[in-house]
Amino acid sequence: MNTNLKISNIIKIYPGCIANDNVSLEFESGKIYALLGENGAGKSTLVKILSGVIIPDQGKIFLNKNILKLNSPLDAKKNDIGMVFQHFNLFETLSVFENLIIDSDETKENLREKIELIMKKYNFLINLDVPVLNLSAGQKQKVEIIRCLIRNPKVLIMDEPTSVLTEQETSELFLSLKKFSEEGILIIYITHKLKEVIRLCDEVAVMRKGKLVSVSEIKNENIESLANKMVGQNLKTIKKKKAKTSTDQLIKITNLNFISEDPFETNLNNINFSVNRGECLGIAGISGNGQSELFQILSGEIISNKNSIEFNKNYIGDLNPQERREYLMAFSPEDRLEQAAIPQMKIFENVALNNFKSSNFFKNGLINENKIKEHAKKIISDFNVNTDNIELKSQFLSGGNLQKLIIGRELITSPDLLICFNPTWGLDVGAINYIHETLIKINEQDKSIILISTDTDELLKLSDKISVIHKGKLSKIMNAEEVTSEKLGVLMGGGEID
Repeated sequence: MNTNLKISNIIKIYPGCIANDNVSLEFESGKIYALLGENGAGKSTLVKILSGVIIPDQGKIFLNKNILKLNSPLDAKKNDIGMVFQHFNLFETLSVFENLIIDSDETKENLREKIELIMKKYNFLINLDVPVLNLSAGQKQKVEIIRCLIRNPKVLIMDEPTSVLTEQETSELFLSLKKFSEEGILIIYITHKLKEVIRLCDEVAVMRKGKLVSVSEIKNENIESLANKMVGQNLKTIKKKKAKTSTDQLIKITNLNFISEDPFETNLNNINFSVNRGECLGIAGISGNGQSELFQILSGEIISNKNSIEFNKNYIGDLNPQERREYLMAFSPEDRLEQAAIPQMKIFENVALNNFKSSNFFKNGLINENKIKEHAKKIISDFNVNTDNIELKSQFLSGGNLQKLIIGRELITSPDLLICFNPTWGLDVGAINYIHETLIKINEQDKSIILISTDTDELLKLSDKISVIHKGKLSKIMNAEEVTSEKLGVLMGGGEID
């Protein structure tokens, strides 16, 4: 049976913001549809309306010409609409089967039989009785997909599904999605990775500032045309120049080990690498393989052996983050809302969190608020943060603007080394372009970068040298020019390359 989903004149208004401005779209089964837009464009609001999380102020939704009343996620499930969210909604310490039975009305025997038939049909190789924490990111995602397939959905919405997947896992996912589509499931695919849209989808809808601005067939588009439609202007192409050859070693990591008592953390085993001035070292890996622990050790959140980290000819392994900043190191952590900024604090107050002795933010035990505000205004101006109100709470900045503020706060002090972890995660194409341009400029100023990222395209674009972390071990350092995303995918999955 063919499935037709129609969205008619959807309006959703928040104070000071029209999230969806009279949006109308129509989808047919047999095709995979991409929904694109910058952060704040309205696409997340639209799919949350489709999944029953948000109720629109006006407009109607039709499924096979029947009007749907979606007042909750349960209503969406009852109407055969499934959604796989960007962040997995799984209980790590429960088994796969225990996670799947939580919201099922079927008996254990019937459900297990149904799940095994689904896995056999789509070649999902998962042990139902192991704890979820033992699964790879790709396997966890398959568990989420199985949860939707159990209900025989007519519509499947995928939100940023490849953000933590290897190249091989992404290819496997695409094969599955194409098979679902061939079998009549209508698929709506949300991503910031335009290369994936070209590779996977049949049609693409682009939103900007709450409005639908374009609907087209993929065969008539390319990455550049889609990016330009998303931002409403022509984006300039950014290309990293070949790094200057430098033998001036800035940072050296020697025999770094980390053993944690926390079963959810990853131990690090004999990490060794160095970075010269003007270089960008990229560290690839699937999420959960030790990147977070490595970042925390490099930034001083976790103290290591003093001699394990040598920076500018000083041994700093036993120094905390503030002490390392005084040596001209800077840090941009993965979670901007929890680690890098305090959402409830104002912009200028968040700027003060990065306090150097030379900043003069504090004098004789008193806060020099004027100095901090002056510093905040300079960051907003120099790093293109889209606001002129330094009194605004940081929680009201978009992800891209908050990331610009954080990167700007770190770079305004002109550090010798920036260590960043997934700096463009969850950002739209315009913000990604700006951050990439900024990082390239850092290298051109003879400053160094350690870029820890799960985005292989980002690493290949920005890095001079690349390594892969897998289960707490670092691969050999490779010249970026000699590496492909396929090779990185093999190493990220624990394989070996010639």
